[in-house]
Amino acid sequence: MRVLRPHQWVKNLLALVPLLSAGAVADAQGWLSSAAMFGAFCAMASGAYILNDISDLAADRQHPRKSRRPLASGDLSVGQGLALVLPLWALAVALGTYSGALPVLLLYAATSVAYSYRLKEVPLVDVFTLAGLYTLRLFGGGVASGYPVSLWLLAFSSFFFLSLAMVKRVSELSRLQASSQVEAARRGYSVQDLGMLQTMGTGAAFVSSLVLSLYVQSDIASRSYASPSVLWAVIPLLLFWQCHLWLSTARGQMHDDPIVYALRDRVSWAVLALLIVVVVAARLQFW
Repeated sequence: MRVLRPHQWVKNLLALVPLLSAGAVADAQGWLSSAAMFGAFCAMASGAYILNDISDLAADRQHPRKSRRPLASGDLSVGQGLALVLPLWALAVALGTYSGALPVLLLYAATSVAYSYRLKEVPLVDVFTLAGLYTLRLFGGGVASGYPVSLWLLAFSSFFFLSLAMVKRVSELSRLQASSQVEAARRGYSVQDLGMLQTMGTGAAFVSSLVLSLYVQSDIASRSYASPSVLWAVIPLLLFWQCHLWLSTARGQMHDDPIVYALRDRVSWAVLALLIVVVVAARLQFW
């Protein structure tokens, strides 16, 4: 179970976002197809994580935390890991076929494998690829549910996910700097890149909020929500959360993966609860 990284499956909940953003909560078939796509992404991602761990064995064994992973620690052999990949991917293909979004799933799989074996070593290409993998989850959910991803959601999510990908890299480099190391193994970055990556990452966070503010005052938002003005509260909440992540990263408190950090962070859960309240309130007619 540990080698499958089930804690990472929370990222695949993005497959449900197109259905929720369309307000189609009563669409039973949409929920079924989206749930199938969520399961497909989970199975496909777990298989990709195993291949990634195999490709990173040497580097992981020298890492203080990653050395405890099943393959790096020797708790699971490479052969046993490989034996899990095909069944996982067969399940993913079956669920992806049922959902009607198999092409998106296959593109996600190809990109994940390319990232594991080459793209993660190319500076900037790696973070843009990570952001793209997040976005593909959205696309897959949109195709499966029958509610395609809007250009507004695409524009917002592109900058939002790029900022999260930058958080991941900056946290890794900050740890290297603290341990007096210079370069990250198989990453293509050195500690001298920290300042530039922080600037690009925080810039992407603010641009995502700008895109969101333009959407809130657009005609589309006015037609989609009974009280669109209430949505303005989403903007400071999301910007506050992203600034919170970056401040935690600067203080050396960030986990290797910002999503894992958020799952353990009380501030993140509080912001999520407030976001749900605001979006539900925006659906209601107050005047």
